[in-house]
Amino acid sequence: MAIIRDYSNAFEVIDYTEELNIIPNQWGLFQALGIFNSEGVTQNTIAIEEINKTFGLIKDKIRGERNNVNKDYTRKIHTFPVPHFPLDDYISPKDIQGKRAYGSEDVDNLAAVRARKMERIRWSHAATLERARAQLINNGTVYAPNGTVVVDAYASFGITREDVNFALGVGTTDLIAKCEEVIAHIQDNMLSGETMDRIVGICSPTFFSALISHATVKEAYKYYQSQQEPLRTRLNAPGLDARYRSFDFGGILFIEYRGDLGDGALITAGEARFLPLGSMDTFYTYFAPAEKFDLVNTIGQEAYMFEYRSPKGDKIEIESESNFINLMRRPAVVVRGTSS
Repeated sequence: MAIIRDYSNAFEVIDYTEELNIIPNQWGLFQALGIFNSEGVTQNTIAIEEINKTFGLIKDKIRGERNNVNKDYTRKIHTFPVPHFPLDDYISPKDIQGKRAYGSEDVDNLAAVRARKMERIRWSHAATLERARAQLINNGTVYAPNGTVVVDAYASFGITREDVNFALGVGTTDLIAKCEEVIAHIQDNMLSGETMDRIVGICSPTFFSALISHATVKEAYKYYQSQQEPLRTRLNAPGLDARYRSFDFGGILFIEYRGDLGDGALITAGEARFLPLGSMDTFYTYFAPAEKFDLVNTIGQEAYMFEYRSPKGDKIEIESESNFINLMRRPAVVVRGTSS
């Protein structure tokens, strides 16, 4: 703590205390759950070959008759362009000259200004990736708010999304039956040869609150002593911080997601999205290379940052970009839950 001149009265002094940093919530539930596999690609368009591996039951034949004939698998190609997300900044002498450093009485310097700008750029790219993943799970579309790329996973793969109405406003609703409906649909549509770790429901705050206060849930845990007691404690999701409440019920881990990255809730109010954990072949993020000659046809990275100093010594440019597309390769395993 330092004693400094009073900014409102040059003839008085005051104590300069520790700064107060207002930091936006860093929402990242989909990153924390680890449901998305990441893969670098070398081009700006990706192709997924969908191979429909089927089998047929063999009927008996009289010996000597023509034998049953086998068929080959069927296949189709899906192509998807990768959106481009650039974010630039620059530093000029006026950003430093005569400026007090943030949170200090010292004069600002180039290293501190550069670090501050780079921190905000990194946060922006991370938030954009989480926003894009949430949008894909929430409504099946690829995040490209300016419309440079338009992709609907359900339309692309010819899938109609499954909806289950939990009717949480009705006290007599059989919620176990609703959970079973969700679980059965996901089990029937995995079609990947994998086994699931478990099923989670990513819930809006209104859906989650209505769930844990429903008469069925209250009755189920009325006399049950356990580590999760929705009527007495604030529930925390295992492995996640206290921002994410969770509740295990009916074979599903329900997780509350309050995330909002500046453009609205990440999960539609009054709704939930159910999906499997443990699948290595369902949710993917593909990263394409940066728009630089040195990186043409190289394997894409999650994000890039470049710095260029003007030969005139009057400006330092900071360029960044991320080129990615999130895809649900099996959109049928994501179920929309509604509360009414």
